Amino acid sequence: MTPPFARLAARRQHLDRDNPLRSLTEVIGRVAGGINLGQGVCDLAAPTPLVGGAVDAIRGAGGERQVYTPYAGLPGLREALADKLRKFNGLDVGPENVGVALGSSGAFFAAGLALFEPGDEVVLFEPFYSYHHTAVRLLGAVPVCVRLAGPALDLDVEALRRAIGPKTRAVVINTPANPSGKVFSAEELAAVAALLDGTDVLVITDEVYEYMVFDGRRHVSPATVDGLASRCLSLFSLSKTYSITGWRVGCFVGPADFVETVGRVCDQVHVCAPRPMQRGVERALRELPASFYEDLRAGYEERRDRFCAALADAGFRFEKPHGAYYVLADYSSVLGDLEPFAAVMKLIESARINAVPGDLFYADPRDVRSMRFHFAVEDAVLDEACERLRAMSR
Repeated sequence: MTPPFARLAARRQHLDRDNPLRSLTEVIGRVAGGINLGQGVCDLAAPTPLVGGAVDAIRGAGGERQVYTPYAGLPGLREALADKLRKFNGLDVGPENVGVALGSSGAFFAAGLALFEPGDEVVLFEPFYSYHHTAVRLLGAVPVCVRLAGPALDLDVEALRRAIGPKTRAVVINTPANPSGKVFSAEELAAVAALLDGTDVLVITDEVYEYMVFDGRRHVSPATVDGLASRCLSLFSLSKTYSITGWRVGCFVGPADFVETVGRVCDQVHVCAPRPMQRGVERALRELPASFYEDLRAGYEERRDRFCAALADAGFRFEKPHGAYYVLADYSSVLGDLEPFAAVMKLIESARINAVPGDLFYADPRDVRSMRFHFAVEDAVLDEACERLRAMSR
């Protein structure tokens, strides 16, 4: 007789492969003095108003009770998010257009449950955020990958045109992008709009790193581009902006009736996002000055420049990222022609620094010789990492 738990759903078989992102975090955690530049946990201090708002909610300030919230989020948080989206992103939205979920990953999965039928095709730009790729497959849809062109990772319009077909349900745009730091320009987004004109293909955006855009560039929310607004579901998160990756508060933005639909899916999947964390994010959105976000951007740009200088001195090859807090670097000249996982293990052995194997971000990983670093760590840790990298070339 077959054991009861031996028969598993086929849709999750791809998850049986070990996740090197988490397993390597465990490896570096066992190394004395190890520096984790792999999983982007964002190990910086959270802003005071945010923490205060959550603590006050837990303590019951103002009569707060520890009960469920509405499945699409607390009304006060939805209002604060809508206000932020109007002022910073230029989106013409009200609170009815905003729903709250367990991070942008939770929003992505809930939206996919509402949108994708088995066999639907979802276009991802490569290198892609690995959770987008695995989630699409888990939802029963089919990822179709379009590789961005050249070292600068430009949009290849013709490649995108070839990828769009009768089964295409959505195109996912991650800007600024994990793992590459790619920032889609207004011109590239307009090209996507022109290509999708006359179709019913949706655009799902992931704008988690919206405040981390460098060198005078600006973040352009795809939903503000002519031809995309009516087909965009925009996803955001406060995890990276406020250094609260463990709090799991994100949001989805779109037509009010669809936000209600996704909210009902969230109710089935996770009921609601944690009430105290929602209160903390609401207070941060209302009380933090504009200077907080500019200081955040400038601080990450300075970290990027410091870290990229050390990578270059060590012999890594890369394009300096335009946004987010990652660098996707070719390690061949430093660690040799190794498979990415083996190269990361060699880096741990030689420098006690962790990274993420670059093949995690490609559907066809053959010949990939890159690894992803993040630089969202405290200054002293970053300085030590830079010193260790430079020592590799001595």
